[in-house]
Amino acid sequence: MNNQPNNGSASPLDELKRINELIAKGEIKSAPSGSAGQAASNMPQAKPQVKHPVAPAQAQPQPRPAQAQPQARPVQAQPQARPAQAQPQARPAQAQPQARPVQAQPQSRPAQAQPQARPVQAQPHPRPAQAPAAVPVRPPVSAANSETRVTGAVREIQPPARVAAEPQRNDPRPNARASAAPAAAAAKRPARQAPAQEGKSGKKRRENGDAGKGILTNTVKAVIYIVCVLVVSGCLSLFIIFAGNDVFAFVKDSNEVTVTIPEGADIDDIADVLAESDVIRYPSLFKFYCKIRHKTADEYLFGSFTVSPSMPYDSLIATFKPSKGSRKETTITLIEGMDVDEIIDLFVEKGIGTREKFVDVIQNYDFDFWFVDELDKEIAANPDSGRIYRLEGYLFPDTYNFYTDSSEEEVIYKLLVNFDAKFDEDKRERAKELGMTCDEIVTLASIIQKEAKYISDYGTVSSVFHNRLNSNVTNGLLESNATVQYTMPDEEVRLELSKAEIDKYDSAYNTYLHKGLPVGAISNPSLNAINWALYPTDTNYYYFVSDAQGYNLYAATYNEHQANVAKVAAESGN
Repeated sequence: MNNQPNNGSASPLDELKRINELIAKGEIKSAPSGSAGQAASNMPQAKPQVKHPVAPAQAQPQPRPAQAQPQARPVQAQPQARPAQAQPQARPAQAQPQARPVQAQPQSRPAQAQPQARPVQAQPHPRPAQAPAAVPVRPPVSAANSETRVTGAVREIQPPARVAAEPQRNDPRPNARASAAPAAAAAKRPARQAPAQEGKSGKKRRENGDAGKGILTNTVKAVIYIVCVLVVSGCLSLFIIFAGNDVFAFVKDSNEVTVTIPEGADIDDIADVLAESDVIRYPSLFKFYCKIRHKTADEYLFGSFTVSPSMPYDSLIATFKPSKGSRKETTITLIEGMDVDEIIDLFVEKGIGTREKFVDVIQNYDFDFWFVDELDKEIAANPDSGRIYRLEGYLFPDTYNFYTDSSEEEVIYKLLVNFDAKFDEDKRERAKELGMTCDEIVTLASIIQKEAKYISDYGTVSSVFHNRLNSNVTNGLLESNATVQYTMPDEEVRLELSKAEIDKYDSAYNTYLHKGLPVGAISNPSLNAINWALYPTDTNYYYFVSDAQGYNLYAATYNEHQANVAKVAAESGN
């Protein structure tokens, strides 16, 4: 029998014939199924027993089959079975049906599997293997690309599907080749290369570079940190210097400044006023300083005060606070119909303020009230009107409690607060219905207050003046003695005025010579007078005269009025 491998492709029938010949010669043991026809037909299912132990074909990195299994040397008794020694040009896909197990060499190791070798890599030049005994061969079975694997003397036919699913193995035999299709696919794949090992010099350079970068990064961080510390320290130092100078007034202007503290002002209001007047620079710091000094709940004076930026915070706070144990309270009653001069004299007699300061506050102080704003606009529109006192008529008559050390601003402010509460929104709306301003209502009420001695006459006297203002019966002249007497010296004031006296005191208040209401109020009227000025009695009277008891006699015509005048003169004995 020719033991050389057939370089052509053998048909399955030829393979079966060769196997039968080998069985007849006793070189291999027949399959348990019996006939060669049955073995060929049942080849995929036949799994004959191997006569001699065979080393596994799979690559195992750690086992060494030649050493671990010394008993696997049964083929020494067949010296003629050395067919695979000189086959350097063996092709991987051709089957070797007559392959006999090669005598194992004790000193040689079977193709030890390399750990990194992968089953799909093609071996273009397989090394001549000192193969272990019974290495399987996969010859082609048919044109359908089935493969026949022979292990020792046993052949196993496997379908292509199973071969495709089974991973490729590195066959250590010199005449073993992989099938053409898997080998071609594996050849197209780029071999995975092991990562290049870095040399010592490159590694050292890399480490030195990393160390240099780390040093540079740490240096930059340190510089940034130092710069931030210096900037923050500088800003904090500047703030401390400026804040300390504002609190303790080390280096500040010594110019005196007059500030006005409103009534009911707390420490926040005082701080804002001082900041607006450039007395202090940091109002928030002033508030915080008063808070930590427990000064926020204290009572503060209001009015005008003379202070200086050179005063420290403590001195400023003391200026607006009353001295402990020095404040005495007094009660003052302002009578209805008192004018500004009489009110100022009353306060000065009680030891509160000075006349000059009261006049200045009444004429010029910027009080924050809606009626004061309206009044200032009217005065600004007619600066030469001849009005004597700006706030005449608004110093509401009532009974008040004052500290004897109260400022003039505090006193006037309290009187204006009372008027603001009395002349509410309803009265403002009623004045608009009458076509009159707040100041006109106050002026009319001040005349009613002076002309009527009794409250029972307020409504009728109001109707007389409203009738005169709204008709031509008297040519629009109110002809009130009280308006002329307002400008007369106190020693010359009389109840009845002659024609010469009326002409003598010609002013914007003289309602005998000037039509309509006077330029301003002539007294500070009561709430009753204000109400009757807004809601007069409905009459047709245009004249009235007072008797000796102060009661008025009213007339619709001038002739009736002359009769009433004669009657009063007769009763008085004139």
